[in-house]
Parts: sequence; structure tokens; C-alpha cells
Amino acid sequence: MARHLWTNVAVLCATALIVAGCSAGAATETPPPVVTAQADSKSTTATSTASAPARTSSAAPRSTPAGQLTPPVVVEDGWSLSPDGEFVSFGVRVRNDGPTSALPSITVTAIDASGAPLETKQEKLGFFMAGTDAYIGGTFIDSSDIANLQITTEAGQKPFTDAPPVAITAEATIQGTGYSPRIALAARSNSSEPVESPARIFFVFRDEGGDIVGGTTAFTSSSIQPGRVLNEAPFITGFAPDTATSADVTIAASVG
Repeated sequence: MARHLWTNVAVLCATALIVAGCSAGAATETPPPVVTAQADSKSTTATSTASAPARTSSAAPRSTPAGQLTPPVVVEDGWSLSPDGEFVSFGVRVRNDGPTSALPSITVTAIDASGAPLETKQEKLGFFMAGTDAYIGGTFIDSSDIANLQITTEAGQKPFTDAPPVAITAEATIQGTGYSPRIALAARSNSSEPVESPARIFFVFRDEGGDIVGGTTAFTSSSIQPGRVLNEAPFITGFAPDTATSADVTIAASVG
């Protein structure tokens, strides 16, 4: 198993298109039942297993009736162990290839060589538009015996509003790796209203070859104002491996 160490590296950046749900004036409706599915869409459990180096899924798009919720598909994932062997940085890319936008959740579990779970994190993506990708990053603090990642996706529920989604474009520039890495964020939205802070940020790190090698989370400290670019370096408590040269971004935010 490859283990990646953390040091400081040069700056590269990547861009991602991300979306936010509109919460103002939301009407209440009964959420549909949670469903889960395999990447091949033939099972009721969506589970993906991968270890470093990162793996890319070649699952074909699903054919789903209009209006039906489907769990996100795991497209890529990867992880790295810190040099002291205490912490794990992980990253996941998922895709909503269903016909309906949703509010899904992603569960990532570190497992050891025997398949026993070590630590689990569940994250909410917020509004996830049909036909788009999103990223989840994070840190395990008690999984030094990690051998693989196990990833489960749930479709969640439909948005509680018919208002159009807000598109957020963001760029992340890695300015330093290691513990509490420095990452410069530039974000803008198409909304006529501010995207309020704190908004959850997910970073997923890639190496020079484009493979996912980890990820982390942060929060915006200022709102994204209409027609303006938010430039800030969020406070980060996670890790970026020394092989990380670029980062993809997803911001889970709301308007109103």
C-alpha cells in the first residue's frame, strides 16, 4: 500500500461547477423514502471499495424514470496516510446521473485488511443537480490500520422548493500542503441574493497524474455577494499530502 507524506509544494489550481439550494420560501412536503443502489443499479446497496492509489469507476449512466430519485454514483476515490501514521486524508467524486435533483448523503468508512470498519463519516451534499458531479473530502483521525474505503450513497429527498438552483463556480489554489494546508479559494455565484456564510466547502486533492490522493473540509467566512468574487483562504484543520498539486471544490450552500 502506498503511503504519501506531507510537505510544502508548488501552486496549481482546478475549477469546479457547484450548486446551492434555495431555502427562502420553501414549501414543506413529505420526503420520499431513502433509497440506495449499486453503481450497476441492480442492487439496493451502493457500496464502492478502493485503496490508494485512487480508482476511477467506469459505470455506465443509468436509465431512470423521470422524477425518480436515484443515489449518486461513485466515480472516483482515493486516500493517503499521514507521515506519522495517525490520520487519513480521503476524497470522493460522485455523480448524479439520475433525472432529478436531490439532497443526497454520502457515507465513507475506513476499513482494515479484514474488512472490519474503523471509522465512518456521513456528509450531506445539499442541492445536487441532475447530471452534475460533486466532491466530498475529509479526514479520519482513528484509522491508522486503513486498507480500503467503503462508500455508500443515499438519494435522500427531493428539494423542498421549486426555485431554480444557484450555480457557484469556484477555484482552489494549493499554496501549502501538510497539516492545516493553505488553500486559496475564489468563488462566485449567479444568484441575485447573497450566498450566506458559513457555507461548507469540500476540497478533493489530485496529484500530477490526476488521481485523487485525499481531501478535506472547511467553511467560508464571508458571504458570496451577487456579481462579486469571494477571495479568501479558509481555515483548514485537515491534511493535504505532498503529492497534491490541484484541488476540486464543492460548496454546500443555501440562499435566503
